Amino acid sequence: MPKIIYILLIIVFTCSSDLIAQEKFEKESRIKGNDVPTEAQLFIDSSNITNKVKWYKEEGLNTQSIEAKFKYNNSKYSVEFNTGGHVEDIEIEVNFEDLESHLKEAIILQLKTDCSKYKIVKVQKQYTGSESHLLSTFKTDKTSASLTIKYELIIRCHQQKEVNLFEYLFNDSGELISTSKIVFKNSSHLEY
Repeated sequence: MPKIIYILLIIVFTCSSDLIAQEKFEKESRIKGNDVPTEAQLFIDSSNITNKVKWYKEEGLNTQSIEAKFKYNNSKYSVEFNTGGHVEDIEIEVNFEDLESHLKEAIILQLKTDCSKYKIVKVQKQYTGSESHLLSTFKTDKTSASLTIKYELIIRCHQQKEVNLFEYLFNDSGELISTSKIVFKNSSHLEY
């Protein structure tokens, strides 16, 4: 009998077309400017940002970070820092339709493979690299060639009889880097 169960489990796992992904949890809490690490505050202060900056503490399953959110050149920005105040990345919210055609095609192909139906909820262009190159991007509005560019998408994905939110990360060639299922703690939402 155990041999039959073992064989059935193998069949179920190999024939399943569900999207296999890591789980991702994020909780943002608003914090005051005086609770922000000095290094993070200095980075924002030394850029050309004139609009109001809102600070957040972000908690993940195993991580914590500090995030500055603001509008700059009519776009929504977020700058993520580690808890010591060192910059990790800069994200700019962009429209999917504004992406290059090869990138859009690669993303759509991946989403059609993973989901029976999908909706793109949010797209962010993500820059990583040295602090000086990231700061230079702000000051000159020109992207340094030494920065790494990725695209982070939040997707509402229909699979069989389930609907879930996923975070997809693609490189600038449209290759999938990672997929994470967004999970919510019971205390952060209501279940009916």
